[in-house]
Amino acid sequence: RMIKYMLKLTRALLSHKSRALFILIFIFPSFAYLMLYCRIKNDCYGSELYDLPVQFSCAHYVPFSLPNASGSPPSRENVFFVETSEQINPSYLFSCSVESAARTHPGSRVVVLMKGLAKEKALLPKHWFFSLLSSFPNVEFRPLHLTELFSGTPLAKWYSWPLRCWERHFLPVLSDACRIVLMWKFGGIYLDTDFIVLKNLQNFTNAMGIQGQGVLNGAFLSFKPKHEFIELCMKDFVENYNSDIWGHQGPELLTRVFKKWCSIETIQSMSCKGVNALAPEAVYPIPWQ
Repeated sequence: RMIKYMLKLTRALLSHKSRALFILIFIFPSFAYLMLYCRIKNDCYGSELYDLPVQFSCAHYVPFSLPNASGSPPSRENVFFVETSEQINPSYLFSCSVESAARTHPGSRVVVLMKGLAKEKALLPKHWFFSLLSSFPNVEFRPLHLTELFSGTPLAKWYSWPLRCWERHFLPVLSDACRIVLMWKFGGIYLDTDFIVLKNLQNFTNAMGIQGQGVLNGAFLSFKPKHEFIELCMKDFVENYNSDIWGHQGPELLTRVFKKWCSIETIQSMSCKGVNALAPEAVYPIPWQ
């Protein structure tokens, strides 16, 4: 019976060659594009870089959804750390960074946003990192939902491009994007995961640090929510986007926006229109090398 139906289909196609040809020309590229898109999405966002260990429930883990730009932002007392890869077994240095921030900011919420937790539900991996840091009452682990984070900002369309994750330096650029959006939406303090905090940083408001040679670095950011300077950074991120140049979306972005903000050619320790460029010894006393 199947052979009979196939023969009828073949005769029908032969009697309508032009229509059949048009259908094949239209369907094949569409099918190929769909398969490619699914493969890209799976490679970028669906694959785990690390095996998931045995899991256990943790009272300090509170699943949540980041509110959009129209929602009420959390207090500027938040201290943010971000892990944009799928990694869920962080390093000792990462642990020291979070611990040092928690100890020096006992009255602040230290929020650790991790993309690898986005697929979990009310459970944390059984790893010493989570069990150790959960002993601090002000440390919270939350899933990093990137589409939701970027919604309502100029970076939403930028992130939605399916080939984005194949770009050179994708993860560092993604981290650069997350920190400026977090500062714009919620305010507070952002720290890279290799920062060891020795003193409370709450006195720094609308501030960045000069890393050296007149270059600002975004490894430390402290801003009030919806600040105009951060809004300009988001716009520059999209308008002057270039992922092939290391740092173009990070330190170089902050540097060129600050120069425009202040109408200057050389950056030095200064305060300009309410934004502070801190001297290297303030937040970058040790060279990155």
